[in-house]
Amino acid sequence: MQKTAEIILNKLTLDEKLAQLVAHGSSADFVKDKHFNSELARKKYPYSVFGFMIPFDLEPMELGVWVSEMLEHFKDAKVPPIVMCESLHGILGTGTTVFPQSIGMGSSFDSDLVYRVGEAIGKEARALGIRMSLAPDLDLGREPRWGRLEETYGEDSYLVGMMGESYVKGLIGKDKKYAATIKHFAAHGSPKSGINLASVTVTEQELFDRYLPPFKKALDAGAYCVMPAYSSLNGVPCHSSTHLLNDILRDNLGFEGVVFSDFGAPEMLTYFQCVAENKADATRLCVKCGLDVEAPSAWAYDGTLKSLIENGEIDIKEIDKMVLRVLKLKEKLGAFDVEKPSLTEIEKIVNCKEHILLAREAAEKSITLLKNDGVLPIKSGSKIAVIGPNAFSVQLGDYALPKLGAKTPYEAIKERAEAYGGIVTAANGCEVYGTDISGFDEAEKLAQDADTVICIIGGKSMKGYGVGWGSEDEAVLTCGEGCDMHDLTPGGMQLDLVRKMIKTGKKVVVIMVDGRPETLHEVTKECNAIVSAWYPGEQGSVALASLLFGDVNFTAKTPVTFPKHTGQLPLCYDSSLCEYGFYHSPGNINNPGRDYVFCDTQPEFPFGYGLNYSELVYKSLSVSYENDKLSVSVEIENKGDYTAEEKVLTFIRDEIASFPQPIKKLVSVEKTVISPRDKKSLTISIPSEALMFTGIDMKKKLEQGWFTIYCGNLSTRIHIK
Repeated sequence: MQKTAEIILNKLTLDEKLAQLVAHGSSADFVKDKHFNSELARKKYPYSVFGFMIPFDLEPMELGVWVSEMLEHFKDAKVPPIVMCESLHGILGTGTTVFPQSIGMGSSFDSDLVYRVGEAIGKEARALGIRMSLAPDLDLGREPRWGRLEETYGEDSYLVGMMGESYVKGLIGKDKKYAATIKHFAAHGSPKSGINLASVTVTEQELFDRYLPPFKKALDAGAYCVMPAYSSLNGVPCHSSTHLLNDILRDNLGFEGVVFSDFGAPEMLTYFQCVAENKADATRLCVKCGLDVEAPSAWAYDGTLKSLIENGEIDIKEIDKMVLRVLKLKEKLGAFDVEKPSLTEIEKIVNCKEHILLAREAAEKSITLLKNDGVLPIKSGSKIAVIGPNAFSVQLGDYALPKLGAKTPYEAIKERAEAYGGIVTAANGCEVYGTDISGFDEAEKLAQDADTVICIIGGKSMKGYGVGWGSEDEAVLTCGEGCDMHDLTPGGMQLDLVRKMIKTGKKVVVIMVDGRPETLHEVTKECNAIVSAWYPGEQGSVALASLLFGDVNFTAKTPVTFPKHTGQLPLCYDSSLCEYGFYHSPGNINNPGRDYVFCDTQPEFPFGYGLNYSELVYKSLSVSYENDKLSVSVEIENKGDYTAEEKVLTFIRDEIASFPQPIKKLVSVEKTVISPRDKKSLTISIPSEALMFTGIDMKKKLEQGWFTIYCGNLSTRIHIK
């Protein structure tokens, strides 16, 4: 393989080499009457190009024709382009299957499910002629004000690594002739003040113990490409950091693949991060750190790069290294002899019945029950008032297009309720933003005539075409890329609407449809049930209705911490002990205290929390350590009438360490199914590596001493020598 790539490299002219360092990121201009615009391609890319992102607005069959025509156009090129897409939770295109947004998949804590979702996305992509995805997102979602938290699998390193590894394995398939691009390298999910693209500051120990392990797992799983973060890490822009991209990524993690730029990031070095005075300076920085491919078009890697090479300011040997990595990637993907898409296969695979059923299963396992005083499941024959702005829209999350035929929550609830003799009325009440309360009276009237009120509130993240920068004609968004929040309270008058429903004295179920955790303040205590639906995909509303009426049981858990107040941020479960306060004398509005004068330091709902319709009791926790493995045994009893699929989470705490350690750290997730009135005994094996940490000397170590082991609501201690 290496010999072949080197032979091809030696046959390329300088122009042909430079063409392989540029990816075309917006292909709408290459669509003419729904066909590939060969005339434009001849002018713009006479020497070929790294690849094309798919145009978004073509139906699957039309896209198959477009890809075939593109491949035909470049059939005589020495190095043909590859077809690329976004695929966080489904291929970003028209008519493809839309699965729950990543944060919802994280709440499933189900690596097998994520593998099957990745596999389904990979099958649809291959059918369409696509060979590379700009996914998955392995950022740790540790800042809920950040709009892109919805694209993450959660706040925890182990969880994100487990999910990212499974997604990559499913996406690339057993033949591995598909490129997963893991992003955003590194620590992008902890921006200052929650602002997108803001700088990130972490210690080197945090970087190696928390932020890098998910990337390492995904690389070991077969990811061929890495996308640096837009942000600066410890003061240095990631797209110009030789320490990050050379010392850490290539030397420490052993990455040999392609580094692919985030869109427009090289230019940001001049006007945003201001580390380059002009294009030439930015180009030098990008080449020096080994940024192989620029997207969405040539800015740094245009004629400026060619001039720098011809003037001797950039060594052609550095360019050859970059081009060789691209050629090796394309050879692994079979890009030199890729077959054109089969329209028969497209019709058979894309958004097929199997994938639609998988989308529903994924939605059912992503929606989280946070509170229930017995109002759920809703009894058949009930009078139900569905209230709230998100009852009437299909919120899919960013990096997805509106899906024809997807039901709104109101439609799905009405259909399920009426099938069993129920009566459903509905009112908007208010919008997700603004101060208009003119709809309150209608909502109150319907609530007073109902047995149960379902308030469906939250955020909006459905447009933006995966870009998120916003435009004058773009719909209002409150979540997603570039849509950050200063406050986690639901927008507009939504919480006042819920308060008004509670005052009617009726049973009130609050459903949050959002890509971030929301703070409901006193409503948390005053309502009867709370459900976090995230953005549950094209089958999300049907899944939600099934869960609310008890047709299926809840299985999900919170992949992020839900704070009581925005002012508690940052608030992640695996913080150090000192971050939970010293005085432990919390106050409230009537009785000021310490740590926070008017609040405590505890979350509303902790990481890993989730209820279901059966009472699960953990018993008989015991641990032992031998042969460099920790063995944890526990028994779980299902005292309820529903079959329960439980995700058994095991945490550890290194009680005394030479470098401060988290108060808790997730080290294992085990799935088990327990029948009603039955018990299950589990023995969980945890390798000693999970107990290690990076010390002051930057070396991994396991120090002897006491460890606390947590499983369910139980804990025990063990001394490890």
